[in-house]
Amino acid sequence: MLGYQESLGRGNQRKNAGNILNVKEIPCNNQINRLIDGVKPEEFDENFKDGIGLAEKYGVFEQYKVLDGGVLIALDGVWFQSSEKVFCDHCLHITKDGKTTCYHSMTAAVLVRPGGEVVLPLAQEMIRNEDTRGTDKNDDAEPVQKTYGKQKQDCERTAAKRLPEKHGAYYKELKATLLGDDLYANHNTCKAVLDSGLSFIFTCKDDSHPWIAEQFKYSTPETLTRVVWTGKNHREYRYTWVNGLENRADGEKLPVQYLHFEIYVRETGKIVYKNSWITDKTITKDNVGLPVDCGRARWKIENGNNNVLKNYGYHLEHNFGHGENHACEIYCVLNLPAFFIHGLMILCDENFIKARSCFGRRDEFYNALRTFFRAHLFQSWEDFLSFVIIHAKGG
Repeated sequence: MLGYQESLGRGNQRKNAGNILNVKEIPCNNQINRLIDGVKPEEFDENFKDGIGLAEKYGVFEQYKVLDGGVLIALDGVWFQSSEKVFCDHCLHITKDGKTTCYHSMTAAVLVRPGGEVVLPLAQEMIRNEDTRGTDKNDDAEPVQKTYGKQKQDCERTAAKRLPEKHGAYYKELKATLLGDDLYANHNTCKAVLDSGLSFIFTCKDDSHPWIAEQFKYSTPETLTRVVWTGKNHREYRYTWVNGLENRADGEKLPVQYLHFEIYVRETGKIVYKNSWITDKTITKDNVGLPVDCGRARWKIENGNNNVLKNYGYHLEHNFGHGENHACEIYCVLNLPAFFIHGLMILCDENFIKARSCFGRRDEFYNALRTFFRAHLFQSWEDFLSFVIIHAKGG
């Protein structure tokens, strides 16, 4: 992009980066790396709050208030950069088949809603080691031959507990319920969430949480079955739940509700979906469908956030530059406000919606934007989108 913009600027004394994005100068790659390496990811946290403010301003935030007047925030670990040779003192590391891979990851936090395709990212929590190598490191060795220290690495579960501690006050304003996979359904994470004044719905597998599974086995659960005709077959939505089980750790007990759900197709005699969750929400026959819908919405962070950022035009895993402190984290974080704004425009910007509808895959859309952006000069964002809409339709 830099080369194209410079060539346009030489001929016309102006650039789309300036006209549309209000960018005055574009630094070289090395200078960008130096500038951002000392910037902490937390310095972007307020930008996500500003994004929620925009969603409220344009009237689209209300649709995310789906459970007890509050929002659903899905959490998930995301591995965004890895290498066997490029590394820093904050890299996580894993060794398999004699090869050590250094990598960076984060616990992502995303607004989701049942039935909604658009997800909106919030401030993340980086998973990073403060010193992964002990005093015995050999600086002259190849990176993959480094002798790593034995101190415990940072991990997704620890980062998940930091998120409500850091953002609990803001999440509480949003009346947030946190969603997570089976990794989050442990006593300590649940307690950290409740201590922050929040709620949770976490996937809970029997083999990962045998004490909860055993309590459920010897309990007297409530059940409810609803039959739905899909137009192709009859489906039984089977709900089973128990209030007042215990999530235990180190002698401490935390009361939770256990909920199991499965979908049975009468015509085939097969169960096509099943899952279980624990939650702090009391479950009744009148409300049992909603926590199931909310729990099932957790997958949207994997499909609608992680997968899109990695494979559909955002290049989350690309090595734009590693740095020694925060550079690779900032390159990751900079994707998220952009992704938020794109989601917001899909919800409320008529011209952006029209332009997006002209293309199938998201990355095809962005490739077209880049092509037009490089080849033509525009006076404004509105002119740019209008041009895209006309020419995408063969005008």
